[in-house]
Amino acid sequence: MNITQCRLTNHILYWMLFVLFWSFVWGLSDYDFLRNMLIQICCLPSRMLLVYITLYFLYPVFFLKKKYLLFALYYSLLVLFISVLIQWPFMMYYIQPHYIPGYQSNHFFEPSEIMNTALDINIAAIIPLGYTILKSLESVNRDNSVLAEQNNLLKTANDQHIIELKIDKSVYKIPVADIEYIESQRNNVRIKLIGSELIARQNISSLQDLLPKEHFVRVHRSFLINRSRITSYSASKIALSDVTVPIGRSYKEAVELNLR
Repeated sequence: MNITQCRLTNHILYWMLFVLFWSFVWGLSDYDFLRNMLIQICCLPSRMLLVYITLYFLYPVFFLKKKYLLFALYYSLLVLFISVLIQWPFMMYYIQPHYIPGYQSNHFFEPSEIMNTALDINIAAIIPLGYTILKSLESVNRDNSVLAEQNNLLKTANDQHIIELKIDKSVYKIPVADIEYIESQRNNVRIKLIGSELIARQNISSLQDLLPKEHFVRVHRSFLINRSRITSYSASKIALSDVTVPIGRSYKEAVELNLR
């Protein structure tokens, strides 16, 4: 089973358990479990709309970017929008006449009814949102642990001019002299060696601090090169054995001083 199928199965299982649980809870009041299950099924579209807009739009766009106030604001507006324009009309004009015939509400914009409706659909988002936040925190902590471990390995090996990098489950011992250049690629770095290359989850700035400054020079925000591998250079670029690296504007003065 691939990741997409597994995720789809988990979602289906969650909604099935959600309906069964609340059908049982509400059914205890009159023991009409079938009627309460039908009510819960009718409420699924609004609840699913809230959950998936939150998980796939609000959460990555605002919460993951630490815009917590905006996330809370737009989440509250989303709950209000779904409650007033979708769930409450559906509840008032379909669910109540068919499944709760003895229930009467005073008018459409009854504040207490809208509040109850908002709380009702909000229940569905608690577990998925909480689970997603916990998984994100776990991922961040795991990445931080890997980076800390790699930094410790680098510090230990620095005096011997050997870099030890943990990639997946293996530790690679890399002679500093074999490094031609290092390229930053978002959360990873590409380490070009003589005859091979490695991709490691590391920060280029932390590598720069641990490499011998007399042998390596930062020429661009994304490039750190071994001076001994330079074949030619100009005011705007540096040529190595098989690649030409641009010199960043903010690095030109420092590069000129280092290459004199």
